[in-house]
Amino acid sequence: MKFVCSHPIEYDPEQVERLSKQFRLSPVAVRTLLRRGLNSPQQIEAFLHPEEQPLLDWREMKGTAEAARLVEQAIKAKNHICVYGDYDADGVCATAILYRCLKKLGAEVTWYIPSRHGEGYGLNEGAVHMLAESGVKLLVTVDNGISALQETALARSLGMQVIVTDHHRSGGELPEADALLSVSEGDFRERVGDLCGAGVAWLLACALEKGEGEAYLPLVAAATVADVVSLTGANRTLVTRGMMLVKKQVGLAALLEAASAGDGPVTETTLGYLIAPRLNAAGRMGDVQKALELLITDDPYEAARLAGALNELNQARRNEEQRILADCLSLAPDGGEDSFLMLAGKGWNVGVIGIVAARLVELFYKPVILLTEVEPGIYTGSARSIPEIDLYALIYEAREHLLRFGGHAGAAGLTVRTEEIETVRDLLKIAYAHQLPGGPPEKSVWFEDVLPLEDCRVELCDELHSFAPFGQGNPEPQFLVRGSLSGVSYLGQGKKHLSGFLSDGQRRLRLVGFSQGGDNGRWFAADRAEVVCTLQKNEFRGRSSCELICLGLSPWKSLQSSQEYTIINTAFLQAVAAGDVQTLRRCANALLRFFPFRLTEESLRPIYVRLVQSAREGRMPEGEEEQAAALIFKELGFFESVPELVPAANVVRRSCTESQLFMALSMR
Repeated sequence: MKFVCSHPIEYDPEQVERLSKQFRLSPVAVRTLLRRGLNSPQQIEAFLHPEEQPLLDWREMKGTAEAARLVEQAIKAKNHICVYGDYDADGVCATAILYRCLKKLGAEVTWYIPSRHGEGYGLNEGAVHMLAESGVKLLVTVDNGISALQETALARSLGMQVIVTDHHRSGGELPEADALLSVSEGDFRERVGDLCGAGVAWLLACALEKGEGEAYLPLVAAATVADVVSLTGANRTLVTRGMMLVKKQVGLAALLEAASAGDGPVTETTLGYLIAPRLNAAGRMGDVQKALELLITDDPYEAARLAGALNELNQARRNEEQRILADCLSLAPDGGEDSFLMLAGKGWNVGVIGIVAARLVELFYKPVILLTEVEPGIYTGSARSIPEIDLYALIYEAREHLLRFGGHAGAAGLTVRTEEIETVRDLLKIAYAHQLPGGPPEKSVWFEDVLPLEDCRVELCDELHSFAPFGQGNPEPQFLVRGSLSGVSYLGQGKKHLSGFLSDGQRRLRLVGFSQGGDNGRWFAADRAEVVCTLQKNEFRGRSSCELICLGLSPWKSLQSSQEYTIINTAFLQAVAAGDVQTLRRCANALLRFFPFRLTEESLRPIYVRLVQSAREGRMPEGEEEQAAALIFKELGFFESVPELVPAANVVRRSCTESQLFMALSMR
């Protein structure tokens, strides 16, 4: 396991100090904002108060006015309209938004969502023929359609008008629809950013109602989080505003009650881990109708019944997931010998194998492809990857032996004949070797800043909590923290979780590792540890404390054994000798990782006395604090800018604030 800094940027100490005072935030919190590209007071103000920002205007998306005109004409002519959706949480929410909107406007409207198991994603010719025969005159897609060139042409040839609303990227050629609303059209993505399918449907609803579509915001919020769309810009406001209204949406409120979470606050975690899985479970288990019916009903009793049914489907999905996972682990208990894991089985639910693939990636840190037989001689699969491997590019190399495939770098789907499976496996081995000629990578855990334990306080927990909602584009901050590890024990039943205490000699904080019981050897063996963690405020018996939620733990090695530190240290001393201010600042920021504490002028005085004595005796600095102080005094000219500790001649009195490294360490 290796820890990787995900935001290696330089900080201007004066800017950090200025923003800290203006917004009454700690330097740690300000640096977190800067890493998110928020450099101006205006940007920070909008980020801290997303609920006060204006909602996205429907006029921002090309094609919305024309689509609204076509819908209004169809309503006036009493033509039959069909909202054609998708079976995942985003697609179901998008369908509900537009269906509810059209019903409100008095339209003759129905909905259609294809079966994940029988039809697959998007428009299909069979459904198009069926809808035409049933009298549909206007077909409106939500969360799909951007790549349905042939199906769109077929629908129009059968006498239907077609409006496509989608957020997926196009393959280049666009369908010849009567109106097209797409995040990929024009410069929308560059100006506004991404939206989920429900977000695009919401824009059309706003255009039709000539308003802000506030009643649909809870569905937009749930879909945005479920579809892992960037929680920045317009989406940040949509999700924040939507979360405030979730309990007013009858179906979502019933779903929270069914999940025993009706009394708690609604957060992005509520949406992502309670609501989204239950909506998705309906499509995965082949009963998507219940999810859609839940979101379009205003009857609390009917909503309670449907929410209970979704809860049962979600439990069935969990059971199926555990069964498939057990099958996979029996086939490859150690993850297999190949650099990726590719397994084929029978009787595996095609809607669940993607979740299992993701679980196996977590276990073995390698790409995973799971195939299940959907008809004699035909296997369909889901694949998930690690950051170092582009999964789409990997599978692309075997394209001539696949019936179908698609996806992106992190996730993909494919269909293959039985007799081609081994050929595909061999081609993927070759493609993997081309992407990573050095072999399988070591598991990486990212962090964005290094914190001394003294900074891990309740006040910082509160500051960081104000940066929510967290998710894609705005991840929850993860920090590298070092200290002595003690009191390690199992937490809960089944030895699944671990806990311990991390200490710097002054402060002692509880460390919790959920689902890390299998990593017990590393925890029990480490006397000193460096930990990547998030900070969590814990309330117990009226007292608040800061807890560290461990995401990865490794023994804490001394600086002398770190090649990376040696390289940065050398560059720092060279920059001191050359008077290179820019390189000094860059190295000072890089050195923060190795010195997880805050220095003050008062704390440096006794260290300087010790360093002078060490120099007289020919000894090197001992411990991280003395090594940091030695670099500061070398930068200030008290010692020569060489690896050894050599007092400088003709020392000029200078302030510690003239040192880039001191400023970095003093403003943590």
